[in-house]
Amino acid sequence: MNKQVNFEDSIFIALMRIKMLADIIILDGDPEIFLEKVLDDISFTDQVLRLLLEQLSLSHRLITRDELLQNLSDAEGQFYRFLDDFSRHEGNISIKTMPAVYEKLMILQKTSKERRETIDNLCNKDLPVAEDDVVSQDELKELLKAF
Repeated sequence: MNKQVNFEDSIFIALMRIKMLADIIILDGDPEIFLEKVLDDISFTDQVLRLLLEQLSLSHRLITRDELLQNLSDAEGQFYRFLDDFSRHEGNISIKTMPAVYEKLMILQKTSKERRETIDNLCNKDLPVAEDDVVSQDELKELLKAF
């Protein structure tokens, strides 16, 4: 299946979702109304960040790949910080009294940290140039003789 992903917009949307989640827990909303949705949004955001990393890691020839990886790393950092804030939050929408939810958040936080490390490794890794894509000077001269 050949599909084109708009990484820049997708990363931006993920960042806005993280900001929205951070804003929601700051406010004193009714947990009976908002807690389940917040947890669903956390799970969805985690899934989006995972998919973006998978797709970007396979896009070796993308010109802006390093910049996009850096933006994705920043989004992962914000997601990690949000999960940390949420796990310690004491307002109305709090998970401190829900051990199963707290445990899941700790797993998501660990996964986010691992993804960020993966992104950082991808940014620092110099990909070798494929030998079959290289044209020597002699070959180039030969190809251009007709012109």
